[in-house]
Amino acid sequence: MANLQHIADRIFRHVDAGHLVAGYSASMGALIDAYGVPPARDEDPDFHAWVDAVPGSAVEKLLVCMVRNGKWGDPAWLQDYLRGCTLHGEALKESAA
Repeated sequence: MANLQHIADRIFRHVDAGHLVAGYSASMGALIDAYGVPPARDEDPDFHAWVDAVPGSAVEKLLVCMVRNGKWGDPAWLQDYLRGCTLHGEALKESAA
């Protein structure tokens, strides 16, 4: 299970220090919104379940992909990413590592 709060703290601290680009803050904010706690407006139950099933390294990999692709504001892209992870078994591989 990924600790989203711990990851967010690290990401925001590194962005504030200038070690990461601002896209990481935008991406982390989008992930926090998608994870949400009901009745959050932006909550994505599939993403919530995925975060609860994978280690933090899988969430960090997702952040990198979001920043590289500039997709922090695209919920459809997030769903495609999660679908790809499920189809390729990446969540399972990450959990076993």
